[in-house]
Amino acid sequence: MDDFNNDYFCVLPFFGYEYYEEVGGSHCCLLPSGYNIDEIRQDMLNGKRSKWCTACWNIEDKGFQSDRLLKNAAMDFYADRDIRFIEQDVKQGKYSEVLVKISSSNLCNATCTTCNSASSSAWGALARHNGGEKTSYTKISESRLNNIDFPNLVTLNLLAGEPLLEPITFDILEKLLESGNTECFVSITTNGSIVLSKQKLDMLKKIKKLNINVSVDGIGPVFEYLRYPLSWKEVEENIAVFRTVADTVSVSYTISNLNVLYHHKTTEWFKDQNLDYILNPVIDPSYFRPSALVDSVKQRIFDKQGTTKDLDFFLNTNNSIQDELDFHRMIAEVKLQDSWKKINIKDYLPEFYNLIAEYY
Repeated sequence: MDDFNNDYFCVLPFFGYEYYEEVGGSHCCLLPSGYNIDEIRQDMLNGKRSKWCTACWNIEDKGFQSDRLLKNAAMDFYADRDIRFIEQDVKQGKYSEVLVKISSSNLCNATCTTCNSASSSAWGALARHNGGEKTSYTKISESRLNNIDFPNLVTLNLLAGEPLLEPITFDILEKLLESGNTECFVSITTNGSIVLSKQKLDMLKKIKKLNINVSVDGIGPVFEYLRYPLSWKEVEENIAVFRTVADTVSVSYTISNLNVLYHHKTTEWFKDQNLDYILNPVIDPSYFRPSALVDSVKQRIFDKQGTTKDLDFFLNTNNSIQDELDFHRMIAEVKLQDSWKKINIKDYLPEFYNLIAEYY
């Protein structure tokens, strides 16, 4: 199966769908707005790299594992059917929505630096308090959930602002359990801050194939700055609890220009804790992209960390004018957010602050 990595087929355009809390959805969160699903499907069946899927191609070309490869492997494993036979099924028109992701609401207790009020009710409250945008709590409708074929799902990914805080998450799990589908793989992406009741832990124990995916973008004060006002100590304690109810606990690791300096230290902690992780380089907002740094700052990061495949990919040493513009926009955004949150970046990320102090 290793040679499958050279193919262009992906299960998501055929079997996947993501339901958003209000209206609309997507076959893949990495696809740009306005994508043409028919064109993507035809490209893949013709053995062609679709222009719409550059997010995965760019990652694979740098030698990393893309979401395409992860989802193909998951479908192969959890459907208990070789991926090549799955591709043949698709060519015969045999496919349906069995890889479902649900973003149930924007209810959240964190104001993550790279997030916004559309995805976090806590961000909405912070923005309203400071005269910003007025987005409030939004959630998925019951009618949309009724359209999901729970008895035949192969995988179910649950997200929200913070899904373990959102009651709808447990309503969805109840629907799955009531459907009798005990073979579905369930993954819940959480910020790791919620202490679960015994009742909720008992429900999670009923799921035979459960992964709890914790969003960790740094450790200690780096985490607490990027995911303000969460506590790193509480997250560590909750990870230990998650391991008592889930088959696996993994990490979703978002890379931005704010934490790329701490990349090696963060990944070493993942390895020490035996936590598998997936990389999510920030694309939007563009001023938090890992490469949105001036050339001199990039070079200092290389000087401190050494040149590695990871850093070379994230920082993109071919500096552009857009990188420079976005770097200065990032500084302005950090200053604004710090003033709203009444914190200071140099108290949490002193090493990074020292690199950018002359521009700050």
